[in-house]
Amino acid sequence: MSMHTLSAGVPMYHQIAQVLRRRLEAGDLGAGNQMATEQALCDEFGVSRTTVRHALSYLKREGLLSSRRGVGTRRVDAGPRKKYVRSNGDPLHATLSSKPRILSLGLAPAPAQVARFLGLEEGADVFKIVRMHDLDGEPLSVVISYMPSYLSKISRSAMQRESLHEIFWHDYGLKVERSLHTIRVSRADTDIADLLKIGLADPVMHIQAQTFLRGGQPIRWTENYFCEDRYEYTAEFVWDPPPPRRRAATAKPGEKK
Repeated sequence: MSMHTLSAGVPMYHQIAQVLRRRLEAGDLGAGNQMATEQALCDEFGVSRTTVRHALSYLKREGLLSSRRGVGTRRVDAGPRKKYVRSNGDPLHATLSSKPRILSLGLAPAPAQVARFLGLEEGADVFKIVRMHDLDGEPLSVVISYMPSYLSKISRSAMQRESLHEIFWHDYGLKVERSLHTIRVSRADTDIADLLKIGLADPVMHIQAQTFLRGGQPIRWTENYFCEDRYEYTAEFVWDPPPPRRRAATAKPGEKK
């Protein structure tokens, strides 16, 4: 009988790989940094040897495990992966020196949320841009932006020279004032997993940004997907003093308190 509850919605090998990855990160492997035998993992998770081998192969491809005949499967020692930190008030990729690549741009049907945000009918044409940011030779993030269709005149070459923020201001007179970021943990779908070179349903930091012009007009909806082990987002809050306490009223003679 399995010692773990596995979800029917995610491949079993992938769930097992996630459990084993956490053990690797915690150093919880026992003597010699050696992984439990395939049979022991089969008994623990209640799955076939084929499923266990698939999970171990997944971790080997990530460079977390190595196998040698007569020695077994062991953890690959490596230093902690560097995380890149942004704080509130900073553009998400500012100062990181990441290298953006434009994967696609052009008109596309507006998803329901984007249509509501821009005040359009669902399926109406919007300008969609898909970009990848690489850092230190590895994928960092996928950025999917949606804007009104009249901005589809923005060219690939223009975006290679300047940021969208600069193009909005200088070429279109669009004075961007603020953006609202919503941060959540999501699961990578097939497209995001392929681009970030991670597993299907792996956790990603999902930052959804809504950008507004002066006067409150919505101008851009952006979905940012970051490799969760390479990015942190730190927010600082400043606490104001609380208002003075109100003094309790003093009862007059003959009145009850």
